[in-house]
Amino acid sequence: MTSTVRQPTVWKRLVLLGALWGVALAALPALVMTRPFQVSGFLVAAVLCAALSGAIGTLYAGRRAAVRSGKQRSAVVASLGTGFFQGLMGGAVAAFLIWALMAVTLSGFTLGNPGGVSVLMSPRIFLGGFFVALSAFLYVLAGGLLLSPVFGTLVNRLVRKGAA
Repeated sequence: MTSTVRQPTVWKRLVLLGALWGVALAALPALVMTRPFQVSGFLVAAVLCAALSGAIGTLYAGRRAAVRSGKQRSAVVASLGTGFFQGLMGGAVAAFLIWALMAVTLSGFTLGNPGGVSVLMSPRIFLGGFFVALSAFLYVLAGGLLLSPVFGTLVNRLVRKGAA
């Protein structure tokens, strides 16, 4: 069953769908935070992190959907489960990436002047990044749950189409 996710066309479509989902979720907060709109390194890194976390979360959700495709469940329940799992996995990856990105940004760490790496673990920077990461996790989890009827259905159809 999980071999369907390993087929090149299926996993490429899952990665593309997940990256688009991650960027779509990150677009509104990014536009609100950067008013007036200015492209910065942090904004580009945040959008890339959103695309990466969406792609990874969707791959895990697709793998889980492939494993569970043999069980008799209604399409709505399967969609809700897939969407929630995608939000859970995508949120965990997004939280970790945003936590690391915030720690580097808050500490003033640069490649030209690295200073001390230990400054990344100071309590102020550690907790500041943690609460931003926690809010990102909850946002992605809520997005996955609220959009699960649509998104979960898309992932389930991709996996079923790959199995056929």
